[in-house]
Amino acid sequence: PEFIMTSKLALLACLFLICAYTAVGDDVNFVIAPANANPSLPSKLVVFFPGGNVPNTNYTTPLVAVQEELKDSFNVFVSVLGFKSRKCIQVCPSAGTCFLLHNQVTEAISQAVEQGFDGDIETDVVMGGHSLGGTCVNQLVSGYSDTAQYSNGMFLWGSYIDESGEHGYSTDKPFALIGAELDGGLARPGKMATWVYQAKDFVASGASVDEMLKSKAVFIIPGIDHSNFCPGFDVPGDIIPSDVDDKEALKRISRATSSWLLTLWGEQSHDDTKILEQLFHYSLNLLAPYFEALNYEVMYPAMHYLDEALELGGSYSPLCEDAQMILAGFDEDVASRVHISRGCDLETFDDSRSCAYLNSTDDLEHSRSQYAVDSATNDLFVNVSAHASYYRDFLNTGSFTAAKEVACKMLTGARMAEQLGVDYDYETSRNTCKDVNQNSIDIALKLLEGSETLNRYQASGKPICLKDDFDAYFSAGPAWIKESLEIKETDECLQVSSVKIDTALDSKLFPGVHYCKLLSPARVIDWIMTDSNANKT
Repeated sequence: PEFIMTSKLALLACLFLICAYTAVGDDVNFVIAPANANPSLPSKLVVFFPGGNVPNTNYTTPLVAVQEELKDSFNVFVSVLGFKSRKCIQVCPSAGTCFLLHNQVTEAISQAVEQGFDGDIETDVVMGGHSLGGTCVNQLVSGYSDTAQYSNGMFLWGSYIDESGEHGYSTDKPFALIGAELDGGLARPGKMATWVYQAKDFVASGASVDEMLKSKAVFIIPGIDHSNFCPGFDVPGDIIPSDVDDKEALKRISRATSSWLLTLWGEQSHDDTKILEQLFHYSLNLLAPYFEALNYEVMYPAMHYLDEALELGGSYSPLCEDAQMILAGFDEDVASRVHISRGCDLETFDDSRSCAYLNSTDDLEHSRSQYAVDSATNDLFVNVSAHASYYRDFLNTGSFTAAKEVACKMLTGARMAEQLGVDYDYETSRNTCKDVNQNSIDIALKLLEGSETLNRYQASGKPICLKDDFDAYFSAGPAWIKESLEIKETDECLQVSSVKIDTALDSKLFPGVHYCKLLSPARVIDWIMTDSNANKT
């Protein structure tokens, strides 16, 4: 237990880009009172949790900007928390161990009352946080879910709530997850896609957009980065500089935040609603290529890394289907005679191991690439088995939602040609796994066509360079299962290389098979959106 808790604390201490920064400082709570409070207006209080290692005074400018946006409707006080070593996680390492942080919030509310806050502490207090501070907000609200002051709402800058499946949510408290298009850390667009997808699903299930924007809002602000939320502090690993200057970034952050707070408090104008709707639709459009790319991994619309239900035989991998035909490299006439079976085609192959998608690497290991020729038409029916593996997401600390690799078990072009009765001049296949990886890049670029994401990448992004395939150890199936697609960032590019098995027709071990661990088009889009831009300075 001690080791587990130590490991957990270490992971959370590294959350949201703070690992590389080693400066130590102690901050104290302070209150930002409204500059010109109007006695005729009601009062509201925001308790704000700074990000890890960020001096809490770096939030004064954006929080004052939010106050200014709200000054005609409310007297908004802000209590900014301060922490020893500037890490709130030390006093709230998990939802069940936040009593010290709860005490500090209670003290911060009392400090605001001393400065003139006269609202109801049970109904007029909301939580806000940035980065690791958002994690602490989420854990505190989860741990004290029955405490009134934590039930009124929370906004998180460059942070998020716990993950959950489909359009269910991990909290019933109102929230706004406010992301940055150029966030270089865990709250990158590819991660925020989880909650954008949930919001889209929530609306599709019958909820109104207005209901979603008030209680389950999620949007990504265009052109800004993670560091724009704490001006004057460059977060290590972030995409710096952002696409907009500090003044514009401040305006975008303060308007988005204030519009959501006014919506939460029932005082929104038509303009506020329009701002939030535009941001949500921008987020949907930004991530639409990513969502489409995910379905190349597994054709079952969902955020698959969350282990959402993939029934055996109910799914297939379009990427692996494309890969089979790319490897063979047949002309159009021959290719038209090949049919790739989906699901678990027991009638054709009489073997449950012929399923098109397997839910685990163990199942994949025991699957077989099978084939059958229709004697009436001489058409070839082929089974392709697939399994997508995802990055570890322990304690919600994973940053990638795309597959780290898609494993495909296929036939060689030579085996298919033999069954089709056509000439073929290659011992195994005409093309390679590397060619399929190029296809994944081409798919991603096509999906991003005309977008600012692609324009930015083409102007300054670090490219992907494909290396030749390498053989699994002894060309053995179990070794191929355990080895991985190699992805490595260098000074020049993101290097990608597939582990493969391809055997000749006279091989003594699984003759005529071609196995590849492949690059996902969604992983390419994540790279293009985020990490390819990290070194643009």
